[in-house]
Amino acid sequence: MSQANSESWRQARRARDELADQLLDHPDVSLIDIGYDPDRKGGEATERIVLRVHVRRSLDREALGLPEEIDGIPVRVVVADYRLE
Repeated sequence: MSQANSESWRQARRARDELADQLLDHPDVSLIDIGYDPDRKGGEATERIVLRVHVRRSLDREALGLPEEIDGIPVRVVVADYRLE
């Protein structure tokens, strides 16, 4: 792993932790992680790293107080109500 790539992941983890401190007590938020951007451009997958906030139901970004990005890392909302099987 290159030094630049390693620093990018450290930055992403710090941003994720900051977002988790703000949102994990919200009843509609089930998970906050780092992953690839779920917003596909032209149907193609992207390798852009983003912060993903998983919510149980569709909510406006404003209802959660979500910024567009934290420390230069985009924030995306993923709607999914995870349940044990």
